Amino acid sequence: MAAIVLGADSTTLVLNGRAITAFVAGDILTLTPAADHSSQVVGSDGGVVINRRADADVHALLLRVQRYSDDDVFLNSAMNQSIPVLFNGSLKEDFQRDGQDFKESWTLENGSITTKPTYTKNDTDGNGVVEYTINFRRAVRSI
Repeated sequence: MAAIVLGADSTTLVLNGRAITAFVAGDILTLTPAADHSSQVVGSDGGVVINRRADADVHALLLRVQRYSDDDVFLNSAMNQSIPVLFNGSLKEDFQRDGQDFKESWTLENGSITTKPTYTKNDTDGNGVVEYTINFRRAVRSI
């Protein structure tokens, strides 16, 4: 499935009421659907059965935050709980159309960190980023 790419500089991510802000300038967030929206079974004589998939709204959010930041501490603490932390929140990206400002919104429901985070260190300035993946049961776009 193709990922939806959102610019971290123009996107607001809120998880459980907390705004995540420790993104690296110029970075991106990706929201990847887990499955197709519908399925089709083609029958004989031109017939077709179309069903909305039960997993149509499942999406994986990939985000990178600065290592050791308050957001890294927040996400790492959630990951280390004995019972997985349930995340709800939103993604909002600013855009312009016909010279007017708008927001594209994603409602994120029932997510959990599904992949242990990875991290890298920048050799130039010593800073690093930690990459988290949160799988949401439902992510719905509105504009």
